[in-house]
Amino acid sequence: MLILSRRQGERLIIDLAEGVDEAMTVGELFFDGPIEITVLGLGSSQARIGIAAPQELVILRDELDNQS
Repeated sequence: MLILSRRQGERLIIDLAEGVDEAMTVGELFFDGPIEITVLGLGSSQARIGIAAPQELVILRDELDNQS
């Protein structure tokens, strides 16, 4: 599980991991299970979020995504 903290207005990017075939169907992508997002805690200015996703997906903080 990946654990991140996000403040109001900050984003997470979920995309295909490098090398994953873009023609993969949704059924193939989620064969091992769904994406699970858990709010682990709330602070005065941020939320701690846990994300479990298939390894074919990459999860980035928006400031690390070079495509936006």
